[in-house]
Amino acid sequence: MSAAALKFSAACALSLLVLADEAACAQEFQTALQVSPPGGGHCIEVPGGALVQDQGLQMMDCNGAAAQLFSYDPTRMRLAIGGLCLDANGGKPGDLVKLSTCDGSPGQAWRAQQKGEFTKLVGAGGLCLDIRYGSTEKGAPLQSWTCGEAEPNQLWLLLRK
Repeated sequence: MSAAALKFSAACALSLLVLADEAACAQEFQTALQVSPPGGGHCIEVPGGALVQDQGLQMMDCNGAAAQLFSYDPTRMRLAIGGLCLDANGGKPGDLVKLSTCDGSPGQAWRAQQKGEFTKLVGAGGLCLDIRYGSTEKGAPLQSWTCGEAEPNQLWLLLRK
């Protein structure tokens, strides 16, 4: 085998190892997102299961429905449902979170940050996934908001499925 052929074979093998390693690290998982009990204990839901562009999100009783089952990819920091990503929709405090075509934009990155038994989801501009006005009511919308140290409406249980 020539030196060029040997180099090519080694490069191909290395590429396959890198791809296999990236796939192993992805570890995307299915989850429902339940806010802490003091935050109301409800789950994030797509209203009426309408998986469409620009759809907002709300809090409802946890029921295991498909409209409450998201996938989270910690490597890409992407939270998605039905092929659409949770988008910070501008990424300013008070902007309502919506569903949007997954395009890898900064507004679609949600870093999971462990806070005791709960998780904070920190998005664009260092803002947290938050229940608007700290509401504990069903139907409350989700927004991006300044992260607090232990705000109950920003603490989530990722209920892996």
